[in-house]
Amino acid sequence: MRQKYVRIAASLTALLLLGGILVAYPFPVAADDSVVYLGDREDLFVGRDSLDGLGMNTAHSGEALTVGSATFEKGVGFHCQPDRDAYVEFDISSLGLTYFAASVGVLQYANYFMEWGSISFHVYGDGELLASSPVRNWGDEPYFLTCNVEGVKSLKLVQKNEGSHACDAGIWGDARVTAEKPSEPVTEPVETEFDRNHTDDPHPAEALDGDYTYVSDLYWLDTVTYPGNSDGRDSNTCNEMIFSSDGTYFPKGVGLHATSGDYSAYVEVNIEGLGYTKFAAYYGVCETLSGHDISMATVKLAVFGDGKMLFESEAMAFGEPMKPMTCDITGVKTLKLAVAGAPGIAGAWATWGGAVLSKSGEITDDMLFEAENVFDVTEPEVTEPDVTEAPTGALTEPATEPVTEATTEVPTEAVSKADTAEASGPATEPVTEAPAGGCASSMAGAAVLTVSAAAVLTRKKKEEV
Repeated sequence: MRQKYVRIAASLTALLLLGGILVAYPFPVAADDSVVYLGDREDLFVGRDSLDGLGMNTAHSGEALTVGSATFEKGVGFHCQPDRDAYVEFDISSLGLTYFAASVGVLQYANYFMEWGSISFHVYGDGELLASSPVRNWGDEPYFLTCNVEGVKSLKLVQKNEGSHACDAGIWGDARVTAEKPSEPVTEPVETEFDRNHTDDPHPAEALDGDYTYVSDLYWLDTVTYPGNSDGRDSNTCNEMIFSSDGTYFPKGVGLHATSGDYSAYVEVNIEGLGYTKFAAYYGVCETLSGHDISMATVKLAVFGDGKMLFESEAMAFGEPMKPMTCDITGVKTLKLAVAGAPGIAGAWATWGGAVLSKSGEITDDMLFEAENVFDVTEPEVTEPDVTEAPTGALTEPATEPVTEATTEVPTEAVSKADTAEASGPATEPVTEAPAGGCASSMAGAAVLTVSAAAVLTRKKKEEV
């Protein structure tokens, strides 16, 4: 009997010990297999056709998955192809899940990025189109894309470049296959900084004080310029001061780079009820002291009031002095200053010097340009090199003539009279080769002054008459 109790006690002790082990070391719980993130499953990857690399839980370049103001920890990133659709393919036949979902868009942040890119996103299952997004542009918030993939074996995520493939880096944020139909994510409204280039807020009171004001001092409803360039307020599109090839300096004005559409680069401003009756400016291709070559530029400029064209310029080429214009804007609610290539857009830095609005209709030169502070062109001293006679038959370097710049007088007539004035001959300026283009190019050289051995631009006071 005693042995029986010993056996029972031993059994109870063993059970207690086992229970302690189970408490201390619980069995592993199976992972949730009702949601599978594609960025976690390289084993499902079948193939791709895309530019550069494939990002699994990163962008194609290895950077964070960012679209608009959103950042995703998981997802897929790849770059569009220039001449065909790009895609990434996964085999999801082993998952037995029913829905696919992702938040798609153009990569927002990268260390080489310019502000552009446009892509449409498409989902195919076993070759059949299941879902598509509208065109997503750089800066757009993510677009939620979902579809039924029950029974699908081959899941193909497709990106189509819309226009150009440049900087078309696509993001499929939180790309996943699920058992339950996913709901569109709820995002908190993002507080954005005030942007005076895109607002319908009332204009600053100080800008409206007096008989005249400048377009560059008002808030703009909207502005469009070539991606990567500046919407120039009192500057050209390279953030330089505005001056013409004849040396005229404009402290105020607007600078834009033409885009591929007809008058698709513009500044739009609300002047409803403000009482302005006349707009005046000097128009053309500005000069530059940067290293960018815009010598091929030809542009046209136009003024629209409530959608009606009020003024259109002739084609203006780089090197031509900027010309004056005026137009009646009485009763206009929305004023648009637009520029276009004529016909190409290479180097098309179109500029409105002055760009002034007047209530009384009286416009004077001092509203438009600074008559006493201009760029004059001075010739450097040129010393003749020693020339030694080369032996007969030897190869010699051809002699090069030094380039000089013509000096022209600053306009002194009022704009109303200058419409009939003769345009002075263009001055030529030495230019250096522009930096290489592409996504990695930037305006970093905009502040670098180009100094030529043949001619130097100097800023100095105009002599008293």
